[in-house]
Amino acid sequence: SDHIFYSVVCSPTVVTECNENSYMNSVCYKMTDQLQQISNFTPNFEDCTKKMVNLVFLFDGSQSMLENEFNKNKEFIVDVMESLKNTSIKFAAVQFSSDTRTVFTFNDYTEGKAHTLLKKEKHMRRLTNTYSALKFVLEQHFENTKSGASPEATKVLVVITDGDPTESDTGIVDIYDSKKIIRFVIGVKQVSLDKVKTIASEPKDKNAFQIENYDGLTGVLENFQKKIFLTEGSTAALAGDLKEEMSQTGFSSVFNKDTLILGSVGSNTWRGSLHERRQQRETHIKDPQMEEDSYMGYSVSVGERQKVSLYFAGAPRFNHTGQVVLFTAAGNNWTTTQRINGDQIGSYFGAEVCSVDVNSDGNTDFLLVGAPLFYQAQEKREGQIYVYLELMNKLNVTAPSMGRFGTTISSLADLNGDELRDVAVGAPMENENKGAVYIYLGDRRRGIRNTYMFPEHRCKIMGEKFQPGLRFFGQAIDGSIDLDDDGLPDIVVGSRGSAVVLRSRPVFNVVAHLSFEPNEISTEDFDCVTKSEESFPMITLSVCFVMVETTTRTVSGGLNISYVLDVDPMRQTFRAFFSESDVKSRNFTSTNELRPGETCFNHSIHMPKCVKDTLSPVGIKLNFSQDDSETAAAVLNIDSKGQALVEVPFEKKCRTNDICISELEVDFNFMTPVLLVAERNYFNVTMRLSNHGDDAYNTSLTMHYPPGLSFSMMSLAKVNITYILSKHVLYSPV
Repeated sequence: SDHIFYSVVCSPTVVTECNENSYMNSVCYKMTDQLQQISNFTPNFEDCTKKMVNLVFLFDGSQSMLENEFNKNKEFIVDVMESLKNTSIKFAAVQFSSDTRTVFTFNDYTEGKAHTLLKKEKHMRRLTNTYSALKFVLEQHFENTKSGASPEATKVLVVITDGDPTESDTGIVDIYDSKKIIRFVIGVKQVSLDKVKTIASEPKDKNAFQIENYDGLTGVLENFQKKIFLTEGSTAALAGDLKEEMSQTGFSSVFNKDTLILGSVGSNTWRGSLHERRQQRETHIKDPQMEEDSYMGYSVSVGERQKVSLYFAGAPRFNHTGQVVLFTAAGNNWTTTQRINGDQIGSYFGAEVCSVDVNSDGNTDFLLVGAPLFYQAQEKREGQIYVYLELMNKLNVTAPSMGRFGTTISSLADLNGDELRDVAVGAPMENENKGAVYIYLGDRRRGIRNTYMFPEHRCKIMGEKFQPGLRFFGQAIDGSIDLDDDGLPDIVVGSRGSAVVLRSRPVFNVVAHLSFEPNEISTEDFDCVTKSEESFPMITLSVCFVMVETTTRTVSGGLNISYVLDVDPMRQTFRAFFSESDVKSRNFTSTNELRPGETCFNHSIHMPKCVKDTLSPVGIKLNFSQDDSETAAAVLNIDSKGQALVEVPFEKKCRTNDICISELEVDFNFMTPVLLVAERNYFNVTMRLSNHGDDAYNTSLTMHYPPGLSFSMMSLAKVNITYILSKHVLYSPV
């Protein structure tokens, strides 16, 4: 084949250091099917760049300060600039008292004039109008490009003061907050820290310092330099609005034909996003309504309807109940077209999403959503999956136990040959964290079969069966591959430190058919007069099985099938049996190997000489199952009916349309013409019952006699094809 098959493996937790900040990015590797690396790339990678910082020193020049203390201010400013001179920080300085005066601008610093101008600066010696000075710095320096300010730079203000403000705040601090200007405040001597702390930016406790005298400026220099140095990092990080620094792109991933879609759970202050990569073109997909800390991209799945691509993204922490977002393409843009919300706080609804094209016609039919922390306290169950048809809830499947059922959901290739895709659900913490995987057969109307009505349609695979020490079996599942090219799908299940390959087996449908000879039971040999315990052959029963493979692989072996035959299973009295010498042998069990095609077995069924009920047919029921399904090379399809039923009729001698019309006649006479009432005297009556028409079934003869007589005995005198002659003896006790 000219096709080259490859896979992409991503590690979303690659930590990179950036100016003492830690970024959480991703690296992905393109691999061959032999696990050889083709290339690697870093999607959505946030480069560590030193962003420009504009820093203004606003230092106190009020009259409460001695001359040597004023010079300590200037020395501190020089020390900070010297320690950070090889960075991307530009400095400016402003002295404030009753008035505010620029000492040097950003342009002066860039031109190397800052030290000279600072040295020449005279002490103003007046009041402490701090808030007016803040306004001056904002207008004349931070927002004045003529002074050398960079509009995109991080803005930092360092305030050094030894006196409480002598004026009220006119709202300038709120303006600084809105513009996200970082403020550090150093209070000296008897200044009220609580008053000057209001000027500092958040967190105020860490951005406001207090020292006893100006000699203490040297002591805070090292710690202060580190804080200033960190401002070269991300502007967004300092402002509390992360972009891609913690994106963890590749936390989830899926292919949409030749396009790779990666989930970025940490993008935009953990709102999350999707990252689409096709060849060298990359596209970010965001939901403008997504809230912070929602983790959208925690899971991702792709689908298609009417040749329009669909992207499903899970946001398990949205509003604490979770949400799934559907994106559809409109030209080259992706828009949010629908949302599904979870219904239990903390359930992590959307931690897994899986689209299913159940009939493989190219159109997505169902969406399965996992909520692995969905909890049912009374039943002590954990985990639930939701099945949606056109995003309308059709079915909820709850975990049978604790274990985070629904952590993973995978659409599987057709396992049982019914031309419908099946589904696997992982519960990696079930059975004391050993893990389990549940297999559900596909269903055209419901997505997966209803296991409440048909529990046999669910298969549970325990991780401990493969290796005693296996942990978290089911934390990842893929079931759309054929690793050994045998024409049968395989399922790969991930666990901690290892993967388990589950190979599917050929599946056969078996249909059973019962037939018999002769086609009815002859009644000519019946004899109820002699009360003989002999039996005679009733029919020869043929049990035929037709075995057809439903999967695509041709195998030479067969199936070991056990079957049970029951004669008249619903009747208490027996009319037929399998052993000529054992009238109680009403069932028969056999195990045989079936081969593809038809296989038949014959059985003789016997009947007693006297059968009273010849109207109801004799029922024969067959039940069959696979004898060694756990170890066999092929398996019986659970959709095989597993039973067959046939009814064997008795012959009917009817003249028209198989409907018997009998003509019964009864006659009797007294063998003793006179009844003598005496002790121990007997009175004999002969009765004759004749049928001049068709066979009569369930015929009964009732005789009534006076209360003074007692019934003694009856004897059958003569039987022929047309009548029954019986002699009745009545006893007179008087």
